[in-house]
Amino acid sequence: MYFYEKLNRMKFLFVLLLITSFFSNCNTQTNESRFTFDDFERQVIAYEPNQNDLSDKDYNYGVMILSDMKRDVKNDPSNFNLADYFNIFSSFITLKEDEEVIKIAFDKLRSAEGSCEYFLASKMFKSSKYDILREEINNQILACKNATPTNAGSLDLEEYSQQNNLDPDLITLVDKLLKSDEKYRKEDTTDWSKQSLIDKENQRIIDSLYYVHQTYIGKTLVGEEFESVMWSVIQHSNLEMMERYLPIIQKAVADKELNVTPLKMLIDRFYGLKYGYQIFGSQSGFGFELADENKRREIELKYGIE
Repeated sequence: MYFYEKLNRMKFLFVLLLITSFFSNCNTQTNESRFTFDDFERQVIAYEPNQNDLSDKDYNYGVMILSDMKRDVKNDPSNFNLADYFNIFSSFITLKEDEEVIKIAFDKLRSAEGSCEYFLASKMFKSSKYDILREEINNQILACKNATPTNAGSLDLEEYSQQNNLDPDLITLVDKLLKSDEKYRKEDTTDWSKQSLIDKENQRIIDSLYYVHQTYIGKTLVGEEFESVMWSVIQHSNLEMMERYLPIIQKAVADKELNVTPLKMLIDRFYGLKYGYQIFGSQSGFGFELADENKRREIELKYGIE
C-alpha cells in the first residue's frame, strides 16, 4: 500500500512539475515578445499579431498595414523611416495592443527624423482612435509648433542649389510652393477660404511647370529636399487634377524620383473622394472605408506597387 501511495505522490509531483514548466515557458515567451525602444524594429519585423477578440475588419486592416511595412523595409531594421513608424503606431492601436506597447511605438514615431511634418499636418491625428494617447499627441504637436519658427528658413537655397547642381530659380519657386501649401494648414483652425485661393494658384503653377518640363518635378530637378512638393499640391487639389497626375506620379515612383508612400496617399485620397473607400488606410479622419483584399490587390497591380 505504501508503495502505491508513494507512486501516486510521484505522479502528482511529476504532473505539477510539467504544469509549472509549461507556465514558466509561457511567461518566458511573453517576456521575450515584449517590445523595447532599443530593439523595436527587429521585434516589429518578427511580430505576428493574434486576432483574439478583434473584429475581422480591424484584424485584417492591422495585419495588412504591418505586412506592407515589412515588405517596404525588406525585413531590414535599418530601412525604417517616418512613414513606417506612423503605420506601426496606427496599426498597434487598431490591433488593440497594450497601452505600454502603443506608447513605445509613439515614442519611436516622434523620435523619427521629420516627425513634426506629421504632427503638424492637418487632420493627421484627428480621429478618435488616437484618443488613447491624446495628451501625448497634443503635447508633441505643441512642441513641434514651438520648434518650427527656429528651424523655418534654415535651408540656404542658393547653397543647396549649388551643392546639388540644381536650377536656383526652380528651387526658389518650389520652396515658395511648399511654404504656401502649408501656410494655413498648420494652424489650429484652418482658414480654408484663404488656403483654397492659394491652392488654386499653386495648382496653376504646377500645371505650368509640367508643361515646361514634361515630367514630374522630383529628385532629379529639385533634390530630395523638395521631391514631394509637386505631389503635395496635387494631393490638396481636386479629383480632376488628381486623376490627371496619378499616372505621372506613378511613373515618378518607378523612376525613383519620389518615394512610394506619397503615391499610396494620393491613391487613397482619390479613391476615397471618388468611390468612398481607400486602399492603404493612409487617410484617417476622412471617414473613408477600407477596400477589401481583392480590390486592394487590383489597385496594387494597376499602379505597380509591390
